[in-house]
Amino acid sequence: MPLVQWISDFLSRRGLQEPDGRPLFAYKTSSEEFETLRQLLHGLNLGQHAHPEYAQAWLLFAAEWWKREYPGGAWRWGPLCEAAGQRKVAHEKTRSLVIDGRRQWRLQTTIKSEGKRFIGLVAVNGGLPMRLVESAQGGLSRLLRMVTEQALEYRLQDERLRQAIEAQAELLPACYQQAPVYELLDSLVKAVLHIRKAYALQSAQDPIARLQEECPHWEELFPIALDSQAAASLIKGLVRDTVSITPQSRRPPFQIQRGLRFSSDGSIPVYELSFVMQAQARRDQVAEALGMAVDALPPHFQLLLRIGEREYLVGEALLRDEEYQLIARPLPAIHSLHNAAQLIVSRWGATLHIANLPGGEALSHDEPLIFENTYPFARLLAQGDALVKGESALAAMPARTIVYAEEGEARELHDCLADGQMLMELPAGTTRLTYKQQPFVVTISASATRHPEAYWHGNSLEALSVPGLLFRGTPRLRIEQGTGFSSYAPAHELFVRTQGKELPLAQARAPGLCRLIWRKDGQRLLNTRAVLLPDEASITYAPGATTLEGSIRLHHWPDVPVRCESEQIALERRHDGTGLTLRLKSTGSRPATTVPLCLQWPDGEQKLTLPFPGYGVTLLRNDTPLKLNQALTIEELIGCRAVLMSAQGAENWRIRLTSSGTDSRSTLSQEIRYTGIREIRLFELIPAIQQMMSCHPGLDHVVQLELIHAHQTHARLQVGRYSTRIRLHSQREMASLNDSGSDVLLEQPHAEGLILGLPLAEPEHDPVSLPLHFSEQVFTGSWLVSLPDDAVGPWLLYTSAESPLHSRATIVPPTASQLSKPLTPLREALCEGDGEERMRQLRAALRAMAADPQADDWQTLELLLDRLHHLPLASLDICQALIREPQALTMATLLLDDFSSRLAERLPCELPFEWLLIAPEHWFGTFATLRQQLAADNPRMLSVIRNDIQSKSQFLSRWQPALRFIFDQGLHHSFDLQSPDVGFFLKNPAMLTASWQSYLFDGENSAMQQMFRRNPAETHQYPGSGNTDIGAFLKTPHGQMLLRCCKLPANDFKLATVMLPFMAAFDTYAGRGQQWQADPPRLFSLRNARQFDTVWFDSVYQLGLAMAQAASMQK
Repeated sequence: MPLVQWISDFLSRRGLQEPDGRPLFAYKTSSEEFETLRQLLHGLNLGQHAHPEYAQAWLLFAAEWWKREYPGGAWRWGPLCEAAGQRKVAHEKTRSLVIDGRRQWRLQTTIKSEGKRFIGLVAVNGGLPMRLVESAQGGLSRLLRMVTEQALEYRLQDERLRQAIEAQAELLPACYQQAPVYELLDSLVKAVLHIRKAYALQSAQDPIARLQEECPHWEELFPIALDSQAAASLIKGLVRDTVSITPQSRRPPFQIQRGLRFSSDGSIPVYELSFVMQAQARRDQVAEALGMAVDALPPHFQLLLRIGEREYLVGEALLRDEEYQLIARPLPAIHSLHNAAQLIVSRWGATLHIANLPGGEALSHDEPLIFENTYPFARLLAQGDALVKGESALAAMPARTIVYAEEGEARELHDCLADGQMLMELPAGTTRLTYKQQPFVVTISASATRHPEAYWHGNSLEALSVPGLLFRGTPRLRIEQGTGFSSYAPAHELFVRTQGKELPLAQARAPGLCRLIWRKDGQRLLNTRAVLLPDEASITYAPGATTLEGSIRLHHWPDVPVRCESEQIALERRHDGTGLTLRLKSTGSRPATTVPLCLQWPDGEQKLTLPFPGYGVTLLRNDTPLKLNQALTIEELIGCRAVLMSAQGAENWRIRLTSSGTDSRSTLSQEIRYTGIREIRLFELIPAIQQMMSCHPGLDHVVQLELIHAHQTHARLQVGRYSTRIRLHSQREMASLNDSGSDVLLEQPHAEGLILGLPLAEPEHDPVSLPLHFSEQVFTGSWLVSLPDDAVGPWLLYTSAESPLHSRATIVPPTASQLSKPLTPLREALCEGDGEERMRQLRAALRAMAADPQADDWQTLELLLDRLHHLPLASLDICQALIREPQALTMATLLLDDFSSRLAERLPCELPFEWLLIAPEHWFGTFATLRQQLAADNPRMLSVIRNDIQSKSQFLSRWQPALRFIFDQGLHHSFDLQSPDVGFFLKNPAMLTASWQSYLFDGENSAMQQMFRRNPAETHQYPGSGNTDIGAFLKTPHGQMLLRCCKLPANDFKLATVMLPFMAAFDTYAGRGQQWQADPPRLFSLRNARQFDTVWFDSVYQLGLAMAQAASMQK
């Protein structure tokens, strides 16, 4: 057989006579070998598939296909099998190929009998998919760096390391956010941590060269072959970064990185700006880095990066104990360096604070940029004068710069970067650069010490300014030392340059536009443009009678010329000795939303963009005006903001969210108050809108968003799940997209591949793309419902995951005339046509599955969710059934790969469901079932399953910390994983609950008092009890005891916030959680209480569950 000879030759080329057990990627299969193997597999007939070498060759091909060609997305065996020359291979066949191939290659990788249907073994042996490495360089390297730093700082091991990777998964393309990829990234991080621990590379000039000497085969430690430029640069960059982290270092939680990105094809390098954030940081570190008081930081806030005039959501912060969990959000590629970059702290869409960060200052086009000479990313080191450690450096400078190297020769690399600058390589020694008679000195030496990062802190004004540094009073220069500790530069090192003169910063008196200079030991280290105003400077607005006119007052600003750069705004200026008054009138066909001003200072121009002071609201989506009563989907809210304007001192705006139920009792309403706010980022309200919408079980509920001022509604938006729906017509032979009764006509390229069909009862069937309908060779706007008859049950028609349209799916009756084979209970339920009967059968099937983790229906469920998880979960009957069967839901969470990481957050956002309302007995029962049926008498399998379950449960407890104690008990009872708290609780339940109770209520620094200080009543509206009968709970023995402990009067407005988590915990333990989920106002009250202060709610809820359990143990 040709395969026998091929495998023998393959091994002999590597000096082997037989496999040695290494992962398959470590054999470093070449592209030629891969293609030869593909051709061999295609040339075999079916009879030869039974030969032992076939499984061996097939598994090698499968691993290489995963590495080279896997495009991401829901895993399907079909494309792999077709690539290997197979057609319609049954699951049992792929299963046996994986098992037999593993034995032939003597692989050590464990095969999991549940989960991804043996894909895990293929993925682990293929290594990281190259398409992921190539398409997500920035996001992937950010994730790896964040997790590696977190692992070093907090000594993360095993499941906690995996949990940290999954928490930052949004940095990866969505199609790669799945368990096999997380497992590979986990192995990669462990490899780089091993290298750091085993080899002393910290002092090496070139860590990679030293590593090559000490460990020639170090590349084999990584689950990726470094045979591509992208893979090599990713891994080598991570090794360098990790080696440079010192144990005592305490890096700032947030950093802006600028540099040059080179490509492997030799094309012109591009500028690149990225935002780097730690995954976890202490509360005081976050406050210090942002320049805020610790008490001013809310428990939950968003982080936006402002670059020039654009804002990008880059992260979210959640307070857990005294540490913030920092969840990164993907940042698009930024290919400009010169604009200032600032970090905005935002809550409910309103700006709380604007922070300057290391590396965020604006850069001048007239001064050279000095970069490290490293590939593929050259980090920006300095602008202007620079002292560089190394043997050479790169410099980007204007084309007419005079370059004189005192030692060696400067070499031109590119004569024209994107901004017209030239790129040169500077040699070791001193190089003098001169542009427009301004001299700069760059000194490069192997013994040089690099100066620390520094950035300016001060009282800023909220305005879009170029230059970006706009301070009231005298700023200070904050220096981040190499050890991670910070200090401020002494006054004698700081200077101001204005009107051709330089003087100490301490002596400058609000010079306006100037240059802030840091000079140390005679060398200029920082030279930044800024605007310095008097301490009392401020900006106020006086709207006119209409949206077309108003005034802006620049209090305590000097008398400088001002012009408006918009031809559609008329400006009159007046200075009265105490400030500037700007009278504005919009003359365009549309009311102006912003005022682009240009202030002429003696040292140049300042661009200042302010809101137009017309009374009322302007709604914008990506700077395009919206109608004041427009209907949008949740996704269409992204990029939307409201610009508000009202008279000074009357800036009290409200946003009211309302969702109508089937009767007036189930109507939900929430108000958010804003004081002194000019702009609200409406997309930050998406979680609140989803929370309200998902309290109702139906699909077509909408939330009305109103902007209210002085008891008058100025704008409304209707927010729903769908923009269109798929409509069947012509005897169900055609489908079209319908919007409010009218069909939507798309361009043909946008319509192709848009609507897919999937047989619900056979999710292993490849989705079918509906063909377009043509009339006289012209696309009519409809699709032909042309579906094969080789699948049983109804078909779901839905839009593809890549489509920007959010269309309501629809069901097509079965195409097969009858059931051709007996079906499992879940598949049979999915075939049922009647909605009520289908739900009854689905729930019955899930109850049976919950008792049998090895049932075939678990694979069906996992396949179905793989295919359809991009759709709104409320539209999937299987998800509606799961939230009503808590025993099945807990089993799915702990059994299925990707369920936790993919759906843990989404289920409460999209359905009337909360994880907190699942009774502990359901979790304990699931732990016991898994132990008994999967690992009863197999110690090795017990260890594998315990680690897997621990990883999945801990991912969920990251978002719901109150569940952690439940999971600890389940692992303690069923998987022999000891926990001190659990052991103490089982012996002395009353003592542990008394200790937790004391922490919550006793003393001035109790958790309750801290919660009150975080949320002062003067500025925070405490949620009420809503539809919950909290009075009845307070009359119970536990309620009366807790009322005495908290020492609050029975009519205190804060009492509902304090007691509602206790009430929910006792009801949940007693099995009454479904009553909360079935009652929209009651569920909404619970969510509001948790959203108000999650730190308090989770601590109280955990104690409430423990108290209820302790009471049941003592009976």
